[in-house]
Amino acid sequence: MPDTSQGGLRARFESVVVDAADRASAVGDDLFAFANLLDSRPSVRRALTDTGRTPDDREALVRRLVGERIEPAATDVLAAAVRERWAKPGDLTSSIEEFGLQAVLLAARSAGRLDAVEEGIFRFGLVVRANRDLRSALIDRGAPADARRQLVRSLLRDKTAPETVALIEHAVLDRRARSLEAELARIADFAARLRERRVAVVHVAAPLAVEHRERLERALAVRAGGPVLLNVVVEPDVVGGIRVELGDEVVDGTVTSRLDAARRQLVVG
Repeated sequence: MPDTSQGGLRARFESVVVDAADRASAVGDDLFAFANLLDSRPSVRRALTDTGRTPDDREALVRRLVGERIEPAATDVLAAAVRERWAKPGDLTSSIEEFGLQAVLLAARSAGRLDAVEEGIFRFGLVVRANRDLRSALIDRGAPADARRQLVRSLLRDKTAPETVALIEHAVLDRRARSLEAELARIADFAARLRERRVAVVHVAAPLAVEHRERLERALAVRAGGPVLLNVVVEPDVVGGIRVELGDEVVDGTVTSRLDAARRQLVVG
């Protein structure tokens, strides 16, 4: 969230959405839709962040805007959000969108599907990276949104959790200035944080044996200072060794990287 000092707002969000756990996914959809409204209508965004209006005025305005068309819990989240002071109008939009992500993830956790959602988001990202034509079709802003939505649903139908589908649709249609890959990684990171663990992406030439995977998880947990979710990417082009991405940190122990380093030393020498 842009302003991490607004702990009261986050606490309010969590209490509202946890109380409406059975409707949390619908709350997330409503928050996504309202964030899109703010993106498309700057005058509304400015009015809802105008410090010349009292918090009561801003809350009354947002309640008039949404009426009874969205989930009551979503309305309560929006009302609490517009009562805050925001450094920039766009920060309100970003925060509401993030609350939408968290609401859908909380719905998955409540249904016992958070692990499946994490896995589904990660695997979809691998598919996108490997298929250039699919990626082009998904990010084509000239194509109708409904067509891209139907493409996502046709790819994922009966194959993954409903929350995974909702989050991938959001990443495809509403990712704002981020790339599709970056948005999928961001959602996966939100899911990991909800489980209070970090994400490590491990690139290897062949699948890891169970004992090797467990040993690597323990080592990375020590390095990260807490639990780690291990996502393994099998890439035949990786020649021996292993490459690990843990947040912004990259540890490349592949044979290819060591050979490249040796070549550079020879050139320098």
